[in-house]
Amino acid sequence: MKILTKNRQAYHDYDITDTIEVGIILAWHEVKAIKEGKVNISDAIVRVSGNQLDILNLDIPLYSKTSLRQLWSYDPRHSRRLLMHRSELTKWIARTHRKAEVMLPLEVRMMKNYRIKILLWLAKRLRKVEKKQILKEKDLGRQMNKQIKQAWF
Repeated sequence: MKILTKNRQAYHDYDITDTIEVGIILAWHEVKAIKEGKVNISDAIVRVSGNQLDILNLDIPLYSKTSLRQLWSYDPRHSRRLLMHRSELTKWIARTHRKAEVMLPLEVRMMKNYRIKILLWLAKRLRKVEKKQILKEKDLGRQMNKQIKQAWF
C-alpha cells in the first residue's frame, strides 16, 4: 500500500470519529494521473445522493499523455462515485444524519493490486476554542518532557 496524497488540513480542523476504506470509479487516464501523483483532496467532500456516495471537488488533472480529443470535454473536479458495501453505507448515512457528522476523504492510496482506494472518515468540525485547548495541551506536554529531560541529566 502506497499513500499518494493526504488531507493534512483536515487533521487540524476536524475530530476523527471513524474511518473506512472505499473504492472509487475512475477513467483510465484519471488512474494514470493519480499514479503520477497529480491529485488534490484538500477541497474534496463526500455527498450522499440517494443510496450512493459521490465525492465532489476531487481535483485530478488530465494525464499528460492523453489524446487531444479529451482535452476540451474533461472537467478535473467532476463528481465521482464511491464504492462501499450496502450495509456499511446505510450505517454511515444514518450516522451523518443523526449526529451531524461530515464524511471527508483523508488519504488516497494505491493498493498492491494497483487499485486506487480512498480512506474516508466521519468527523466533527472543531471550534476555535477546542483547537486552542488542543494546542495548549500539546504545549504543556512538550514543556513537561523538556523539564523531565533537564532533571534527568
